[in-house]
Amino acid sequence: MQINVKRSLIEPDTIKHILTHYDLKGPLHCEYLAKGLNDTYFVMDENSDKYIFRLYRAGGHNYSAISFELTAVQHLKNKGLNVSYPVQARGGQLINELEAPEGKRYGVLFTYSEGERPQITVANSELIGTTLGRLHRLSQDFLPVQERGFKINVNHLLDAPAAVIMPEIERYLGDKASQVFKTVVENIKADLSAIDLKKGFCHGDFHNHNLHIFNGDISVFDFDGCAWGLQGYDIAVAWWNIKNNCRYEEEACWEAFLQGYLKEQNLSGADIKSLPLFITARRVRLLGTMIANDDVWGTNWINQRSLELFVGQLRTDRLGDEELLELDGDRGGL
Repeated sequence: MQINVKRSLIEPDTIKHILTHYDLKGPLHCEYLAKGLNDTYFVMDENSDKYIFRLYRAGGHNYSAISFELTAVQHLKNKGLNVSYPVQARGGQLINELEAPEGKRYGVLFTYSEGERPQITVANSELIGTTLGRLHRLSQDFLPVQERGFKINVNHLLDAPAAVIMPEIERYLGDKASQVFKTVVENIKADLSAIDLKKGFCHGDFHNHNLHIFNGDISVFDFDGCAWGLQGYDIAVAWWNIKNNCRYEEEACWEAFLQGYLKEQNLSGADIKSLPLFITARRVRLLGTMIANDDVWGTNWINQRSLELFVGQLRTDRLGDEELLELDGDRGGL
């Protein structure tokens, strides 16, 4: 019988062998740090200098797409933004290739962002907003030659994940909920298309799990989701993060975040109007990502209850939609 490997777990000793091609002071300590869409390893040399080694999943970003990410991060570093940036091997290369059982995987060594995850407080929210505004401002002249392979647009945020989500909603909740979901997605797309939205370089996943704070300064890492696209999505992800982590001070934290952002970048009324739309898009994008990657999240959580909560969130986001009211009038609420 042929055994097919979907995702291997590479031992730290193998990572240490790759790192012999870098100017790190040995012996090295290397440990498996976290499993996500990619695998993350913590590395420390004998001088206590810390690093992060990211091993990208097979079948994910190709060489060009990863080069785009690294070029963007290096650009932001050169502009003065505090980021975790790639480290060159002695031969000058940034990207390592590893033939894993499931196929080719790429690995990159990054500097380590000192500090800890910032709690969502009013003071920190302003710092986080300032950091994102600076990121958007400093990337205005970023002109990569590599192809990223996707853009942060309606297809990436709504169409592609909706195609993954719809079969699960049909399976667990039936036709009525499927129609609600389809209606919400189509209405969000229509509303976004009616607004002149700001475009540029986006981090793609800007929330406090991808930030560290140290001595009052915010550093940014994990640009795995970065691309050209709709920058309002970055801002909305940060707002979504505030909603999830600081419900009792949401308004104050959001106002502080926005104040910080506006210190660095202007926002039009149209951009601000789009943010609730992007929060709904975030919900759709995240659920689609989780369903599509069962090697990370499994499938046990996909059930009637979780999907009812998801559809309920979308309904709350879209209170007043005439099409949803008509659906309720025709066949009763979900």
